[in-house]
Amino acid sequence: MDTIILKDIRKVYKNGVEALKDINISIKAGEIVGLIGPNGAGKTTLLNIILGLLKPTEGVSKILGVDTDKMTKRERKKIGFILDGPGLYDDLTVDENIKFWSELYEVSQIRGEALLNQWGLYENKGSLVKELSAGMKQKLAISRAFLHDPSIVLMDEPTSNLDPVARKNMVEFLKSLHDKEKTLLITSHDLFDIERICSRIILLRKGQIVVSGNMEELKEALGVRMGVTIKVSNKIPDDIINEISKDSEINVIGEKELILSGDKISPPSVVRYLVNKGIDVERVEEEKVTLEDIYTYIVKEDEE
Repeated sequence: MDTIILKDIRKVYKNGVEALKDINISIKAGEIVGLIGPNGAGKTTLLNIILGLLKPTEGVSKILGVDTDKMTKRERKKIGFILDGPGLYDDLTVDENIKFWSELYEVSQIRGEALLNQWGLYENKGSLVKELSAGMKQKLAISRAFLHDPSIVLMDEPTSNLDPVARKNMVEFLKSLHDKEKTLLITSHDLFDIERICSRIILLRKGQIVVSGNMEELKEALGVRMGVTIKVSNKIPDDIINEISKDSEINVIGEKELILSGDKISPPSVVRYLVNKGIDVERVEEEKVTLEDIYTYIVKEDEE
């Protein structure tokens, strides 16, 4: 079942800026999807439309089969969210914030205390929110988002302001939700985290979806290839380079370094061939294509 459906979404602001163009997204129950793109790509606008905080100029946005701007209070309780800024009550204490949201969502305060313990906030529950560090506010916002055990959670930059330990805990926590049938849509500039957490990634640029899929599908769609660098101790004769190039694209750096790329790369076979031809191989390095590489590839296209 699709828990989130966006069909032909377009958003034009009063100043004439077209923030979103022809957005079509379907997210199934239990999927954890990453939404990435440069500043101004339309990520936050899209989250606000899904939550019903903004109306699209055109198109349909639905959660669990219901138009997002027509959801009842009970239906909205199935959604958790972290938006830009923690969205907390600064003049209330940590404990008062949690009690307020517990009453609003009609959940036990024991659940709130458990989350404060989980995120290392219990000792600070008597502190005013405005006295907390940015990282502690983010932890409280995370606690609030999951307080009512929602089936759908929308998260805008969930790991921002977190120290390395808290960030690691956050990543592990979100990864664990793959087994709990929760639907997550996460935006982040931290591409390393997105790559580790999400089963599918949507790349948004200039208000449009450039590509959507898992890492392998993204690489294939954008033509991003794996590379292998082989460094040798003596010059490689031209006839050997010509033979290797039958199955791989080759760049020769100086006389003693090869960079191979292509879909048919077999580094062990190339190394065996070189050794059999009397070439001493000193080092082999396989370059793994990361989400950051793909993102940089797209941004570079914009700059060009």
